[in-house]
Amino acid sequence: MSKSQIIIWGYLAEIFLASLVLALLLFFYDARQIADFLKPLASDIATYFSNLMFAASIAFLWAFYTKSDTPFGKWLYEKGAFQIYLTAYIVALSIYALLSLLLLVTSKVNNMLLSLFTFWVLLLGLINAYTFFRNIIGQWLLNMEFNRRHDS
Repeated sequence: MSKSQIIIWGYLAEIFLASLVLALLLFFYDARQIADFLKPLASDIATYFSNLMFAASIAFLWAFYTKSDTPFGKWLYEKGAFQIYLTAYIVALSIYALLSLLLLVTSKVNNMLLSLFTFWVLLLGLINAYTFFRNIIGQWLLNMEFNRRHDS
């Protein structure tokens, strides 16, 4: 399996997991209950989670970009990891930008389908937060490995 296929399967797994969690919640709760739960909290979730994660994803994408022309960035590219991390940061940025926008609209508009979609994207964002932080740790570990190999 190629690296791009592995990346695609990883993000499809996040989508599947978010869908599964929403389906389970819909099994136990009415769609209107989920929508009514989200609406009053949407502004707070946007403020405390999605906007923070959006800013973090911009910061880490920028930090990754600034390393792109360093020996470490070139080493990542040679190992085939550069595109993987770039994709990961762009996907995270996209998820949190969409989530912030959806939460803003959901807090102002009373639409059950929009609320359910926003809730699904929120679940996706929560799942992706784990992936996002694992990618940051993975990049740090690779940077330490690069430094260890090139400092000796």
